[in-house]
Amino acid sequence: MTKAERTRAALRATALKHFVADGFEAASVPAIAAEAGVTERTFYRHFATKDEVLFADLTEGLAWFRQAIRSRPVSEDLISSVLESLGSAPTDPRLLVEIARLRRALLSPERIERVFRDRQAAMARELRQLLGDRGVGELDAAVRAEALAGAVFAAVAVWSEEPDPDLRVLGALTEQALEKVRPLLGFRGRR
Repeated sequence: MTKAERTRAALRATALKHFVADGFEAASVPAIAAEAGVTERTFYRHFATKDEVLFADLTEGLAWFRQAIRSRPVSEDLISSVLESLGSAPTDPRLLVEIARLRRALLSPERIERVFRDRQAAMARELRQLLGDRGVGELDAAVRAEALAGAVFAAVAVWSEEPDPDLRVLGALTEQALEKVRPLLGFRGRR
C-alpha cells in the first residue's frame, strides 16, 4: 500500500468514527484531519466532500469495475460479464456492510439517491463505451448500458434500505435485477 493509500484509509477510518460519534453534519473536517495527523487540505486532496467518504466504495469500485469488465472475454454474455466483474471485487465485506448502515443512518434518502444516480450514470457510460468498442450501434449501446447500470443500482438501492444488509443478499438482488433486463434487451440465455 502506498503512502497516499494509507493516508486515504486513515482519513476514511477516522471520518467514519467521527460520523458515528458526532453525527454526519456535526463531524468536522479539521478535527478528522487533525486526528489522522494530516492537514485539512490533505483531507480535501483525498475526498472532495464529507459525503464522498461514505461513497468512496462506489467511486473506487467504478475504477476497478472498468478494468474487470474489460478483462472479460468478448464472447461472454454481457450480463454474465457484469455479474462476474461485480462478484470479483477486491473489497472488505464487513466495511461495505458497515458503510451501507452508516449511509442509511446518517444521510437522507435523497442525498443517497443523488450519489447512486451519479455512480449509475458513470457505470452506464463505461458500459456504453465497452459496447461501442464491441461494434454495438450507438443507440443500442446506450439503451443496453442504461438498462444494465439501472438494474445494478436498483439492486444496490433496495439492498441499502435493508435494516441488516448482507452481501449475499446484494449478490442475489443484483443477479435478479440483471435477469429482469435480459429479455428486454435480447441478450442470450443464462450462462
